[in-house]
Amino acid sequence: MKQSYENERGGEIDEAGDIAIRLRLLAGEIYNAKCEAEWLKRQLFASTACGEYLDYIAAQRGLSRRAATKSRGALTFSVEETVDHAISIPRGTTVSTGGASPVRVKTSADSELPANTYSVTVSAEAEEAGFAGNIIIGEAVVPVSMPSGVDSVINNSAFSGGDDAESDLALRERVLASFADRPNGMNAAYYRELAESVEGVEKAGVVERVNGVYTLGVYLCGRGGAVSNEVLQNAAAVIEANRAVNLQVTVDRAGPVDYDLDVTVKAKAGYSAAEVRQAVSAAFVSCVGSTPAGGKMYLSRLGKFLMDTGVIENYQFDSDMQNATVSAAHYFEVGDITIEVT
Repeated sequence: MKQSYENERGGEIDEAGDIAIRLRLLAGEIYNAKCEAEWLKRQLFASTACGEYLDYIAAQRGLSRRAATKSRGALTFSVEETVDHAISIPRGTTVSTGGASPVRVKTSADSELPANTYSVTVSAEAEEAGFAGNIIIGEAVVPVSMPSGVDSVINNSAFSGGDDAESDLALRERVLASFADRPNGMNAAYYRELAESVEGVEKAGVVERVNGVYTLGVYLCGRGGAVSNEVLQNAAAVIEANRAVNLQVTVDRAGPVDYDLDVTVKAKAGYSAAEVRQAVSAAFVSCVGSTPAGGKMYLSRLGKFLMDTGVIENYQFDSDMQNATVSAAHYFEVGDITIEVT
């Protein structure tokens, strides 16, 4: 711009002068406008959109970002000596883990420790939704709002089922898959979409000719595990009401197949080993959870999930880890997690 102006003017301009300052400001604004236009162009397509703009595209395909979920488990409240009256344990009684990043869990129902009893176990859930709520056995021992008369508390089983909100990467894969495999009222995609429209169904697999010609098997799983009997019945009713004439459709639970993680990662500067393990574990859970029933677990795809955490510089999978595939009647479930941070 400066050169063009000087050519038209017939001489150089003063760098400290008003015209030079105006040109620099104008050039900066034009550059910002071009950057904004390039960014906006990326938000128009599912393969490059992110954040709320990806949500808009997903909504056009009848999809929505899966929300974060709370982990669930149980707390055991104990007394050192029995008493002759019941001790009330109200809903919302809160217990925390120790350490630098404590996780708080709370009882999800009113209960009581009966008279002349040493302990009682009460259902509980994490206070905040997210993967961090999946605490291991024996971590919840710090009372926050302990009922009077109770001496100690502990979780004798792990809390599970907590998951972060669906990432852009996982949602983008689902949106792109909806373009590639369009339901037409007769194909497997149609029955998969019917099943996944039922509340409580996280993903579904479809097996054609499961029991011969004109038969179809639909296999369901929920978020973090098997679907309940109620969800199974609801899905069967929806599919029965919408199935093609002369097609026999059976609806059943998909079977879980464990997939283990064994990886060595190099942490980026500024992140502690605990933070890295937390982020990598959450990425692994997200990758497994976003793999469809009957899908494939590729190490390359898993590696992208790990790198997208932004907390590691590199990773190395154990030699025992391999690409894996399951049938449409099965789904991958998180197995053992081993993470070494260097």
